Amino acid sequence: MATFIRSVLWVVAVVCVSFAAEADQSQALLDMVKSRDKAIQDIVRSKTKGETPKERAKLKAIVAELFDFAALSELSLGSSWSERTEAEQKEFTELNRLLIEKNYADPKLYSKAEKIDYAGVEIDGQEALVKTVVFYKTEKSHIDYQMHLVNGKWLIYDMIVDDLSIGKSNRSQFRKEMRKTSFEGLMDKLRQKLDADGSEEKGVSTS
Repeated sequence: MATFIRSVLWVVAVVCVSFAAEADQSQALLDMVKSRDKAIQDIVRSKTKGETPKERAKLKAIVAELFDFAALSELSLGSSWSERTEAEQKEFTELNRLLIEKNYADPKLYSKAEKIDYAGVEIDGQEALVKTVVFYKTEKSHIDYQMHLVNGKWLIYDMIVDDLSIGKSNRSQFRKEMRKTSFEGLMDKLRQKLDADGSEEKGVSTS
């Protein structure tokens, strides 16, 4: 009987330690997202509203540290990813990275947010979902971050905005373009999109 009780107590202790560890990990992940959001808000609420080249460079750096561009690129291409050569995958990932950094380094994307609520964190092994609600003047938007552990660091590989996956939305658009033209046609279109604001990118300075 004593052995049975000790066994039960050991199991309970392991479960409690496991729950505590997961709670600590959830809090650490939530703190990371909050810290990132605060850093962005500090930039876009400055006197220059995040519009200087130095501020835009800081926004771009924050974005670069948060995303797993390779995983998002693979998700965006879907089954077509495995059909590409290693060189094509690498070039597509680089183009995707540059476009994401450019789009998410736009201060206007963040300046209209009045409040951010953090709805919770769900962790399942090396996968996590961080749920947020962003409030604007007349509406709100649910933005969830799908993340996974890469070399001990949590990185975003997809975002779900009001139930719409960015990766899956990209996949749908990319698939249509490849059916219309080809993979190289898609690459040309992405290059053109990136070059559209090339002059602005050249003006970015970290000084």
